[in-house]
Amino acid sequence: MANANAPFGFRPTMRSIAGGPGAGCVSAHKLVGDGAALFIGDAVKRAASGTKQTMCVTAMTAAGVAFGVNLVYGAASTATDHVVIQGHEQVFEIQEDGTGNTNSGVLAANLNNNANIVATAGNATLKTSKHELAGSTLATTNTLDLHVLGLVRAADNAFGQYARVFVTFNNSQMANQIAGV
Repeated sequence: MANANAPFGFRPTMRSIAGGPGAGCVSAHKLVGDGAALFIGDAVKRAASGTKQTMCVTAMTAAGVAFGVNLVYGAASTATDHVVIQGHEQVFEIQEDGTGNTNSGVLAANLNNNANIVATAGNATLKTSKHELAGSTLATTNTLDLHVLGLVRAADNAFGQYARVFVTFNNSQMANQIAGV
C-alpha cells in the first residue's frame, strides 16, 4: 500500500530521546511586522526584538536552526501569542516529502541519517502546517536540521515515498548538532 501524501508538520509525541516525558511548553509571541503566518505544527525559531515578556518567535522559512514547534495558529502580519514545545531532545512525527532517493522516499538504510526541513506554507483553511522532511537531503551531514530515529509503526505507513518517521531537531537553537550514522 502506498503512503498518502498528506503533510501535517511536526506532531509532538511527548517523548524525549532520553526516554522520559517530553519537555514543557513555553509561552511566546510573534511580532505584528512578521509577514509569515505560524501554523499549528510549524517549526519555529527564536527572533530578536520581542515586545512582551515572553520569547519572540518567527517561522522557519527554509533549512536552518530551529527552536521548537508551534501549537497555536497566528495570522501573518498580526501580533499573536503562541505556545511552543521546545525542540531540544524532543521526538516528533513528520512526513517525508516524496523526493528522496530517486523518489523512493525514506528507506530502512536512511534511519539514523539527518535531513533538512521543507518549510512549505501551511493550510490556510485548517490552520495546520505543511512542513515536511526533505527526502532528497537524507545524509550523515551534521549540519542538517533533523535526525531520523525510526519509522512510525502504523497500518497505513511503510518505508517509501511520504513515509512518516520519528525525528528530533539535530540543528537546534538549544543544543549542539551531531553527525548522522
